Amino acid sequence: MGWSIHHVNLEARDVRRTAAFYTDILGMKERPWTFPETRGYLPGDPDKLALLGDGRDSHSGLHLIAPDEDFAEKNDLAFNPSVGGHVAFNVPDLDAVIARLRAAGVRHSVTGEFAIPGLRHVYLEDPEGNLVEVNGG
Repeated sequence: MGWSIHHVNLEARDVRRTAAFYTDILGMKERPWTFPETRGYLPGDPDKLALLGDGRDSHSGLHLIAPDEDFAEKNDLAFNPSVGGHVAFNVPDLDAVIARLRAAGVRHSVTGEFAIPGLRHVYLEDPEGNLVEVNGG
């Protein structure tokens, strides 16, 4: 299998009100977030983070996160995935993507497993300045 959309992350200043909109109005189901043992800085309070899972696994679907100005610095990232939203793609060979980013001189941040069990993450901006996450094992 090639790439797939893993999740869409939306900034939500009021996570509970926004989650209620997606569950009560659009009929989605909120699911519990499972944190990895190697958890990085990721506030997990229900008023800071919500998962509206699509049922494929424990983290795919819609993520709602309260903006956190310190998120990038606390995780040693060049970009802040809690501000402005982003789309996340899952790829079968994350190391190949990282190699292409390096070869092309594209600024990016690589994490270990810190937010989703079993996945490493790469954050970058596309040519239009949209934040993109690429994840894989």
